[in-house]
Amino acid sequence: MAQPVLLAIETSQRQGGVAIRDRRGRTHVEQLASTLRQDDDLLGAIDRLYARLKLKPKATEAVGVSIGPGAFTGLRIAVSTVKMICEALGTKIIAVPSALVAAASYEGPGPILVALAAKGPTAWVTQLDRVGGLWQIIGDGQLIDADSLGLDQIKALFADEHLPQKMRAKCEQAAVRVVEPMFDPRACLAVAAHRLDQGSTTDPLALGPLYPRQPEAVAVWERRHPS
Repeated sequence: MAQPVLLAIETSQRQGGVAIRDRRGRTHVEQLASTLRQDDDLLGAIDRLYARLKLKPKATEAVGVSIGPGAFTGLRIAVSTVKMICEALGTKIIAVPSALVAAASYEGPGPILVALAAKGPTAWVTQLDRVGGLWQIIGDGQLIDADSLGLDQIKALFADEHLPQKMRAKCEQAAVRVVEPMFDPRACLAVAAHRLDQGSTTDPLALGPLYPRQPEAVAVWERRHPS
């Protein structure tokens, strides 16, 4: 049975890429050129992948995009590109929280935490757990510091080298493993495919990057943690 053609874009971190699920349900990947900025190569990578598969862009039913948290430039370019594709082709849009992409490669038990967009003493922390065998976000992500980091029952924390040292030390004291997350476009594609099957699509006008360093998010954190 033919599958809907699905495109996924993962540019929330330094190394970006795109993936396509073809009509046979097979996954194909094209990485962005590491020598170019993401805004220089994203459309090029998409074009290369469609050309390699001899697929017409108009065959695409939906586009999934990793919305962050992550690098603001990569998120902004990806979201803008997806809106342009949707406008040109009339495709559906699927917003994929980057925490789900990070968790997709982990086969261990939950609950886990994903800490992204770390800067200074804070990071954007999201809790996830397995529900029916699939990772699900529990509650809302928060911009927090080490004092607010709850590790009760947490099996692992996913974070890059920018994780605040106090958070890393707290994990060590609680015997919680700190794991380097992966942001594979295949994982973004898998999450997008599941969301498409569930009918979870996003209004193009409502699509935007989740970037916790926006002034509004910082203001909320400062109100909760006055100096």
